[in-house]
Parts: sequence; structure tokens; C-alpha cells
Amino acid sequence: MGVVRTLEDLARIGRQRTVSDRSVHLRQDEVTTDLLLDTVSADRVSLDRVSIDGALTVRSCHIDELVVDHVEADALLVVNSRIGRLTIRNASMGCEVTVIDTSLDFLALHSCATTRLERLRADELVQINALRGPVQISNTRVSSLVVRSQATGGRLGRPRLVVRGLRAREDITFDDLWLSALDLDEVETPELTLQRVRLDEPLRANGLRCSETVQVNGLVIPAGDSTISNSTVRGPVEVRNLGLCESARSGQSDPTAHLTFHNTNVASLSSGSQDSSVISLYGSSVTGTLGLPSGSSRYSLDESSSVGDMELAGQVFRNGRQITLFLERSFTEVTAVALESVRSALVRRNRNREVDELYYLARQREATALPPLRRVIGRGILGGVLGWGVRARNPARVLAVGVFLTGVVLHLAGAVREPGRGLSDATVAGKSFVLALALWLNVGTGMPSELKTAGWSALAVSFTVAGMLFTTLIVGIVIRKLVR
Repeated sequence: MGVVRTLEDLARIGRQRTVSDRSVHLRQDEVTTDLLLDTVSADRVSLDRVSIDGALTVRSCHIDELVVDHVEADALLVVNSRIGRLTIRNASMGCEVTVIDTSLDFLALHSCATTRLERLRADELVQINALRGPVQISNTRVSSLVVRSQATGGRLGRPRLVVRGLRAREDITFDDLWLSALDLDEVETPELTLQRVRLDEPLRANGLRCSETVQVNGLVIPAGDSTISNSTVRGPVEVRNLGLCESARSGQSDPTAHLTFHNTNVASLSSGSQDSSVISLYGSSVTGTLGLPSGSSRYSLDESSSVGDMELAGQVFRNGRQITLFLERSFTEVTAVALESVRSALVRRNRNREVDELYYLARQREATALPPLRRVIGRGILGGVLGWGVRARNPARVLAVGVFLTGVVLHLAGAVREPGRGLSDATVAGKSFVLALALWLNVGTGMPSELKTAGWSALAVSFTVAGMLFTTLIVGIVIRKLVR
């Protein structure tokens, strides 16, 4: 192994022979053994089109600028060093690039094969362009990270990108990539951007901590749920143009792209895609506003999810049908959580009439899932008859029907019909309906002498009790609406 500890030793390897301003530039030189730069201190070291028969190792060095361009080596290792600007370009296909336990100001990797970055400290930008192999980043602190484009495809396969334990002070961006897989674990950054990223395997992101925004634009994923789990985003999450890859689209009867948030808290969430897509929340919460989905995008909420507010975009709900249509456009199915999300949004805007309508619809849907007897009591009596205490027209309708039917029965039974008068007598019919109204509304008009029996008295008391119940409920609902 060729061990280099001074700039003079490094200069003697190549054609330069001398050191100029603490800088060495090796160009088109050949090294027949491994090359180790050990404890070298320099302003600038440049290796251009150098062929090394073995590995190139930079260990415990302090170099302001290190450039490695078109170097042919079995491996390239930078370890335990302080590098100002490190640039590695066009490494040979079999050369594994590894940077470990190193402090840098700036790192640029371009057209490198297998790359491993571990326990780095980068004060400025880390930029990786034109991937030609898998990339693994772990336990690293940077100011910004940009991974953009890749040159690998076809027989070479798509690169895999694994990021674990990464902290960025400013932002992390993945742009214009086609990867076999993207795995993010315990990543902390103010801003995270995935733009024009195509994956052969579902996205896996766990433990994201974003203090400002997460932007997903043009993400193309395979069939199956791509997941973001156990994460916290204190700012808005924007998902735009989420799509399904063509191979999955051709084999699916329902070509819908799925992005799922598991046990995740976000400040706000918005979605819009031309292709069919579903954003699912499982055990997750949107503390702020859930944006109205646009295009063919929809949301799916499970029972353990919650939404603080929802964008309504000027939508007005005059009846339950309009509410149902709105929910079907925004969600994959109308659930109790979806209804509660819209209800909370209406409460925030003091749209009380629509809040009552939504409450009634929610209670009716909840009763549908009950056992048969409880379902009949819930939907038929509490909902259909009493209106769940928020719909005045339900008890009013039942009261009106009860008065009408009672009047008809009294008229047909001849309870107030004098001898010689027929069923077609309008005066007798009117008296029957007046008596029915008096029975239901407890109006003291007096009872005919023919009806002053124990049976008729019990029936009158029953009508009076029912009438008092309905009138009290109707008056209470009306007063509540007027007060609000």
C-alpha cells in the first residue's frame, strides 16, 4: 500500500513533482497499489483521471478542497477527516464510495455507483446527482440535502435510496428520480420535498419530523399502500398529482394510488390529482384544515382519526342529500368520522341549521349499524318520529298525521255525529277534527256526553300525553334555533 502523509509525497506520485501553494493536482497518473492519504493537510487536492490498482483512502486529513474526478479504483473511502469542499465525480462502476465520520462544508457526488454516507456533519449543501447505484445515508447532520436524477436503468436496475437518522437544518429534496425503493426513517427537517419521484416499491417513511412543510408532487407509486408512519408535520402537507405506475395500472381493475398516514399528526392536509388517488388516515389527526380534494383525489378516514377543520369552498347544505353527495365526492365512504369532520367545520362557521342537519344524518347512519330492535327504535322512533331532538319537522309531521287520523277515526266511528247526519256532513266532520285537535293539544273544549266513559277518558289522556310530548319537543327545537 502506498501511504502518503505529506503533500510532497503525494506530488511525487504524479507528474507535478512539486507542491504549489499547498495544492497538488494529479492528472492521468497511475498508482499500482492501494493509495492511502493519512493525516495530510492541504488547501486543495485534485485527482483527475487517476488509475489506482486498489482502494483510495483518505484518513484523518484536513483538506480545504478535495476533488476526485474520473478516478478508477476498487473503492473510495473518506474517514475521520475534515474536508471543506468534497467533490466526487464519475467514479468507476465497481467503485464503492464511502464517507464516514467526516466533517464537511460542502459535498457533491455526481455519477457515482454504490454510495454510503455515515455520521457526517455538513455545514452547507449535500448534493447527489445522476445516481448509478444504491445510496445509504445514516446518522448524518446537514444543512440541506438534494438528491436529483439518476442514470441507472434497464439491465443495471433502479437504485435504492435508504435514509436513516438524517437531520437537516433547512430542507431535503428528492427530485426527478426513478428508484427501486425509497426508505426514510427518523428524518428531521423543516421542509421535505418529493418531486417527480417514481418508485418500483411502495414508499416507506417512518418517524418524519417536519417543522414547516411536506410537499409531494408527481409521485408515482406501485400498487399497495405507500405509508408515512409515526410522524409529525407542524406545517401543511400538500399532495399533488399522485399516480399509479403503468405496470400496476394495467393489472388493476381499480387503478387507484394509495398513500397512507399511520399514527401521524399534521397541521393541514390538501390533495389534488388528475388520476384516481386516495389519501388515507389511520390513527392520525389533522389539527388544522383538511383541504377539499380536487380532481380524482379522495380521503379515507378510519374511526381513530380526527380532523380539526375542513375546507368547504362555499358549499351550502340544504338537505341530507346534498351532504351525502359532498361527502361522497371528498371521501371514499361516508363514515362517522367524515360526518364529524364536516360538522366540526360547520360549527366553526356558526352554520347551525346545517349542523343540526348533519347531526341528524350522523345519528341515523349510526343507528343503521345497530341490532334489529335497537335499529328500529333508533331510526324509526328517535330519528323518524322525534327527529333526534334537532329536526322540528319530524315531530310536527307526526303530530299533524296523528291529529288527522284521529279526526278520521272519530268521524267514521260517529263519536260526535248526531242522528240523521251522514258521513258527508261537513259540519260533523269539522267537529270530529276539532275534537281530535283538542285531544292532542290538550285544549279544553269539553268532551261530548257520549264520550264521557272510562275508555274514552283513558284514550283522551293518552292523546294528551303524546300531544304534550310532541308540542314540547317542537317548541323546544324552535326556541333553540331562534336563540342560536
